[in-house]
This record gives sequence, C-alpha cells and structure tokens, in this order.
Amino acid sequence: MLRFYARAGLLASVATVTMVPVAARAADAAAASDDGSEIVVSGVMPATVASAATKSATPIAETPQSISVIDSSEIKKLGLQNLNEALRYVAGVTPETRGSSAEVYDQFKLRGFDAPVYLDGLKQFSSASGYASTQVDLARLDRIEVLKGPSGALYGQSGPGGIVDQESKLPIDSAFYGAVSGTYGNYDLYRVDADVGGRIGDGALWRLYGSVNGAHDQQTYGKRRRQTISGAVTVGAGSSTSFTVLTAYSHDPRNGDYGVFPAVGTFFANPAGRIPTSFYGGEPGDYFSREQFGLTYIFKHDFGSGWSFRSAGRYQYVKSDLGIVYTGGTPVDASDPAPTLYSRYSYATHEQLDDWTYDNQLKGSVDTGPLHHDLLLGVDRQVAHSAELYAFGGGTPIDVFDPVYGTMATPSDPYHVINYSGVGFTTPFFVETRERQQGIYVQDQISVGGLRLPLSARQDWARTESSGIAQKDKKFTYRVGALYKTSIGVAPYVSYSTSFEPQAGTVSTDGGKTFENASPTLGKQIEAGVKYQVPGTQILLTGAWFDIHQTNVLTAVPLANYSLQSGEVRSRGFEIEGSAPLPHGFNAKVAFSRQSVKTTKDANPANIGAGLLSVGRGGVTANLDWSPNNGPAEGLTVGGAVRHVDSVYAGVYTDGIAYRTPAVTLFDALLRYDLGKAMPRLEGVTLGVNATNLLDKKYFSSCMAPYSWCWYGDRRTVQGTIGFKW
Repeated sequence: MLRFYARAGLLASVATVTMVPVAARAADAAAASDDGSEIVVSGVMPATVASAATKSATPIAETPQSISVIDSSEIKKLGLQNLNEALRYVAGVTPETRGSSAEVYDQFKLRGFDAPVYLDGLKQFSSASGYASTQVDLARLDRIEVLKGPSGALYGQSGPGGIVDQESKLPIDSAFYGAVSGTYGNYDLYRVDADVGGRIGDGALWRLYGSVNGAHDQQTYGKRRRQTISGAVTVGAGSSTSFTVLTAYSHDPRNGDYGVFPAVGTFFANPAGRIPTSFYGGEPGDYFSREQFGLTYIFKHDFGSGWSFRSAGRYQYVKSDLGIVYTGGTPVDASDPAPTLYSRYSYATHEQLDDWTYDNQLKGSVDTGPLHHDLLLGVDRQVAHSAELYAFGGGTPIDVFDPVYGTMATPSDPYHVINYSGVGFTTPFFVETRERQQGIYVQDQISVGGLRLPLSARQDWARTESSGIAQKDKKFTYRVGALYKTSIGVAPYVSYSTSFEPQAGTVSTDGGKTFENASPTLGKQIEAGVKYQVPGTQILLTGAWFDIHQTNVLTAVPLANYSLQSGEVRSRGFEIEGSAPLPHGFNAKVAFSRQSVKTTKDANPANIGAGLLSVGRGGVTANLDWSPNNGPAEGLTVGGAVRHVDSVYAGVYTDGIAYRTPAVTLFDALLRYDLGKAMPRLEGVTLGVNATNLLDKKYFSSCMAPYSWCWYGDRRTVQGTIGFKW
C-alpha cells in the first residue's frame, strides 16, 4: 500500500512535454546580475517575463493564463533547499504533501492535481512503475516557472492543474564571473555551492557549477547526502547560429527517510501518548540511493526577417536502490484503546530509467492588415524505458513510544526480502515499461493594438507498453484566450484550455462481460482574471478565477478486477499574486488562493462531494524584506515571511467521518549583510541567516485517514551562510 501511494505521488511526472529552454537566452545576456545574494549569477530575464505559457519570452502581464515565477535570487534569499520548499510561496499549490518524510521526491498539488515537472522545458520522466524519479538540486537552477491550468495545447499529455518548468543555469556573456558559498544549520545541514564561468573567445562561453550538501532528517536515523556537478559550453553566442551543450551528474548516496506515522497517536488522540516528530518506524540500516546523469543540447539559428529555428533535446539516466522497513497505519491489536505496538512491513527495489526527449520549433512573425501574428510550429518526441525489480514482505512489530531497533534486517536487495508475518510476496517481481509520445503543435499569437489573442492546437500520439501489454492513445487539445492591455497597464483576460493524460487500467461498461483499456483522463478549464503591471516598473499584480473539470476518471469496482470510467472531479477557486519593489529599499511579495476540489461523479455515491486526498483549500503567504540603498544600514537585508496553509483533506476514517488536517500559520525570517559596504577590502563577501518555521510549530502536512497514515511538517530550521562573489 505504501508503494502504491508513493507511485501515486509520482504520477505528476507521467505526462510528456517539450519546449525550448528559456534559460538558453541566458547565453545571450550581457552580464551577471548582482542583487546582494551570496551566490547568484543569473541571466537577465526579469521575473515579470516568462516562457512557459507560449514557449517564447512573453510578458506575464500580456499572457492570458496564470503564471508564477521564482528566480535564483529568491531561491538564495529564502535559503530554499528543494522544489517543495520553493513552491511554498506560490498561490494554488498544496506544498510538501509528505512533509519531512519524503524530501527525496517533489510531491505537491497544483490547483488540486498532480503536476508534471520539467527541466529546461523538456520532460522529466519518472519510472512508470516505481521509485526511480529525477530530482534537480536548486543550485542548478536559474528560475522556476509555474504554469497553471490545462496545458495540453503546447505540451501534450499533462494533468489539468498545470506544469512546473525548471530552468538550468547556462553560460552568460561575461568575461569572467564566479561565486562560492558555505551553509551550515541545525539537523547538521550543510551546503557548499560553487559557480564559475566566462568567455573563452569570440562567441565561446563556458560555465561550471556544483554543490555538495546534506543533512540529518527530522526522523531518527535518516540522512540526506548529495554531490552534483553541471557544465555547459556555448559556441556561436551572439551570432545567428549558436549551439549549447549542458551536462549534469548527481549522486545521492543517501536520500533520507520515506516512511509514515500512524494516525492514532498523531492526528487522532491516543491515551498512551503522542508519537514524537522524531519517531522512525523503520530500521537504522534503511537506505535510498539514487544516481542521475543528463546530457542536453540547444541549437538556435536566426534566418532573419523575424524567423528562427530552435532544437533542443536531452538524454536522461536515473538509477535508484531502495531498502526500507516501514510502519503500518493500524496497531497489532485493533481492539486496544491505547495501542503502542504497530505492525511493520519491508520493501526493496532496484530500478533504472533511460529517456530521450526532443523538441523542434520554427518561429516567425507576419502581418495581415492590422493584425500581427507571432507564429510557432513545433514537433516533439519523447521515449522512455524503465525497468524495476521489487519485492514486498512483512516485518516485526514496533512500539511507537519505546522503539527497539534491530529486531529485523533491512532487505539488502529485492532477493533478500524476508516475510516475517505472513504478509507480502518475497519472490521478486520484474516490471519493464516502455513509453513514447510524439506530437505536432501550432500557435498563433495575434495582436492588434492592446488586444492579444493566443490560439494554440496540438495533436498527440502516445503508446505505453508494460509486461507485454500495449496501450495506444491519441488526442487533440487546444487553447484559446483573449487579453486586452489598457494604456494604464490594466489587462483583463479570459481563456479556455484542455489537457489529456493517459492512464493504465481495465474498464468495463457491461458489468464485467467485456473489457477494454482505459481512455485518457480529460481536463478542461475556463479562467478569467485581470493583470496589472505599473507602467515603467516591475510591480506586477494578478488575479484569476478558474473552473477546472476532469473527466474519464477511473473508479474502482469493489471485489472486481476492473474499473468504471465515469468519475469526474471539479476544481474551482480564485488566486491573487503580487510582487513589488517598493520605495526606500522595500520589496514585497504576496500570494493568496482559495479553492474547492471535489469529486462530482463516482461509481460510489458516498464519494460524491468529497475532496481529494492531500489537497488543501488554499492559503496565503506574504514576504517582505528591506534593503536600504544608502545610509548607515546600506548592505543590510532584513525580512520575513508568513505562511498560512488552510486545511487539507484527509479522507474518511474507519468511523465513517471525513477529516481535514488543521490549518497552520508559520513564520520565516532572513538576514543578510554585504561586508563590502562596511569594509571595502571584503567586497563580494556576504553573511546570511535564514530561519523557517521560526516558532517551531508542530503540524501535519497531510493525512490519509482511510489508511491511518499521517505526515508531520518540517520543524524549525536555522541556517547560516557565508558567500563570496566576484
């Protein structure tokens, strides 16, 4: 069961997508930015411009779809360690659904749904059957763009909630630049980051950067360790033809814990006591290791007269090994009113994933009378091959209030899983899955005066083969939108978009007499809102109302080996975001969201009107910092943030009642000082301190009441950083 829901959390990565990296434009940047952060060397694209919605650099204020941007300066300023943490401050996201127990994965919900994650606009695959999943260290990223709502028109198969695109740091056109920083914090957190690059000769640029980092987990015996390095070279920079190659290697010898907490003793009261946040239900020998390698190319040619061609592709390799013992959600004696002893299970897997992704685009512009057309024609293809060997077994019980370890061994590999309690299948299973997708798409961004009319359409062909069974799907998706930008910067808009996502399963429409493969789930959204960018500034305010419907959802038939494809889900809500550099050195950023995500059709009438597991109602975040530009405090940055996460749906418990986790409000703080402002000989040296969950609040990131599982959120973390930039 744990394995099933671990995979469910990874389904966000099943969709296929490609696009030309916005980070490639950093190769044409004139210089590195300098915002006082200790190790920020970035391209020059402002946070008010994004490429995710149109596959080209377009002002957010002129794009009729919700987009959020997190750039590298914000990543460093807030001391963020992973994508889960970065998405804390984005409206519409239920972040860190597995809390402190699963940092190895990026698990979150976007507008109520799993969202696929991309790197440089190219699909980040995960194993279709298991745990092999890519995860990019934030030290590699120049920015993160969150595109909300169905996005099949340009990206092919994807969920209805949206997509997240991470953009790599690529060479920039500067004679020489570099930075290094070191971080240490509680839980023995450490980071050493380095970034260096420059110009080799005329049109030749290079960059090399990497990180060594890790920490002990909040739970006993868990630890994270990572070494990652990336290198990039661009030739022909600044000319009509350029070619960039980016390579990256990451080794995670330890990936932390991946366990659960019983609901009784955490979310539900237990007369025997409360299970501490440090409790670990596995064994000291549990392990989770991962190795990743990627090779990316970006080719660009400018034909002149407004026409250009881009081609991008990547080969990605992932290998993972897992051996764990974990606690079940139910006690050994279900009749005990104050249980202390809980059942355990064991699991081991060895996996490998290889994938290739390509995207080719032709861009150009033409005029037809008063109408200006920015055209995009594209074709892409993705191929993935994953293989998994796994086994599952029972385990010895554990006292959650007085744990004794060493009563069983962590399985060293799938061939050494031992069945301690008559549960599981200790003979290893082998699953091999092959996936591929190819698509063609077209986009016409029509503009006349202040009116913007983006029109996008795409046809996809997808095929998945697992254990000798093949499933083919094809689908047409589209998007239409309209935005009108007034002379004062206010821009109301409306858009309609669709998506599809293949799913595995057998369905029947006649009570089990005949069967067929499940059709893809379908998503459609109408979104209306208004954007306002103060003319001549980077102040941007956006607001949106959305209504998403997902159809063709599979619903299980009790005591049957097939499903019904009649389920529907509705996500409806509104979001407000704003970012503003204010006078006197102040900088503010706010995000507010409120959403209702419910099942509207289901084979089981009891599920109609219920929420979706691990999906929250929304929340609000507000960041404010102050960096005076002159006076005795020049060089100082002081700030903080408040994060309010509304209740998260936990499902129906054995008592027949549907539960939600309590809302929680958390506080963060930051302090930076540029020593060069006080002592010129220390120019480029900065000191910083970050604190998250400053009041050390104990809270739940999510629960799954039907399985009696819960996850605690992160406790207080304080880290200090010293950095040098030249």
